[in-house]
Amino acid sequence: MFNSIMETESVEYVPNSSPPWVWVGFLFAGAFFMIGVIMVILGVDEATLTLVLTPIAIAGFIYWLFCVHRIHKILNEVSGNRYPYTPGEAAVKHIIPFYNLIWIFKWPSELSSYLKRQGRVDIISGGVIGAMLLLSLLLRFVDGAVGMASLFGVTMYISAKVKKHVKALKVVSPDQLPPLPDPKVFSRPIENSTTPVQGVVEGQ
Repeated sequence: MFNSIMETESVEYVPNSSPPWVWVGFLFAGAFFMIGVIMVILGVDEATLTLVLTPIAIAGFIYWLFCVHRIHKILNEVSGNRYPYTPGEAAVKHIIPFYNLIWIFKWPSELSSYLKRQGRVDIISGGVIGAMLLLSLLLRFVDGAVGMASLFGVTMYISAKVKKHVKALKVVSPDQLPPLPDPKVFSRPIENSTTPVQGVVEGQ
């Protein structure tokens, strides 16, 4: 039974969804940094600065959730919907207070374990990925631009590994193809069932 489960899990499909454009997240980080610097130079008060930068930070976080959603959508398509976390679940659980601190370690661990079991790409452990994501989220409270850039940097690494996995999945080696039929099968004459058997003819 254990072997059958592993064999079923090893069956994968080419996904229809494309990887997320994680690089767009760096535009949010760049805008946050540039606007912050300009407003500081202009001597804008801190309340106004916070009022202007907060929407950029929120938009960047929403786009990050979209990237997480898309990555998990690909994993579900690759696995034939056998992957344990749905795209919506992967994204929404990040906004649940307190549980999000656990969730940010759970899904990277599952993702890393899944890719390692398939053996198509090398990836660092999910615990390390989760720690880097958590550090990136905490950095936003120190420097919003740096924290956002770090968050999308880690996500770009994850997306690149998933993309590489899909690319390797598309490449089918000759030993994975079914064996060709024996050419002799097509060269054998077809016996006519209406032809009388020789022994029967002689008996008559």
